[in-house]
Amino acid sequence: MQLVLVHSPALGPGSWRWVADVLADRGHEVVVPDRRGAMATGDPAAFVAAAAADPSSPSGGRVDAVVGHSGAGPLLPAIAERTATRCVFVDAGLPVDGPDPFLDRLRDLAVDGVLPPWSTWFGPDVLATLVPDPAHRTAIEADEPRVPLAFYEAQRPRVPLPAQAGYVLLSEAYRAEADRAAALGWAVVEHPSTHLGLVTDPDGVADAILEVLA
Repeated sequence: MQLVLVHSPALGPGSWRWVADVLADRGHEVVVPDRRGAMATGDPAAFVAAAAADPSSPSGGRVDAVVGHSGAGPLLPAIAERTATRCVFVDAGLPVDGPDPFLDRLRDLAVDGVLPPWSTWFGPDVLATLVPDPAHRTAIEADEPRVPLAFYEAQRPRVPLPAQAGYVLLSEAYRAEADRAAALGWAVVEHPSTHLGLVTDPDGVADAILEVLA
């Protein structure tokens, strides 16, 4: 199976590295594009275009599925429309009409129009709780971009929700999103973990992704 793993705009591509290794070891063709440069423009459309045009995609064209984590979710249908047969949301937001639901909080966090690293958004100890292993935690922190607030204020590309999609629920924070996915008739797999289970439990998250795609 040919898969493209899309990182959250607030995290780097390294957040997928452990799941990508597991999937590759199981014989799948996997690409994790680095879209931090496009994201730094503050334009969600640039993020989508860059992900869709990535020359390192398996076979150089459409793939079996594009898989997005966290904040990549609202942009995933627009990416999948150009690149994939199916898409999978992993503990990710679904597209909504109107502004980002978290926008007021992000405006409070921003300094001179730029957000601090994601690992600091919820307090100094949250990342240590989500990722207990110091080496993994250091890798995640080193990969984090500084996201322009404009990225979340901008109008996101609007495309219809895909008919062929699935959802992997890792944390209760995304329960409402998983329920919405189920109401749409999508396959939903619950794998109790944390929002960063793709770092701490890559085998389990890989299993859940493949189960959704089965």
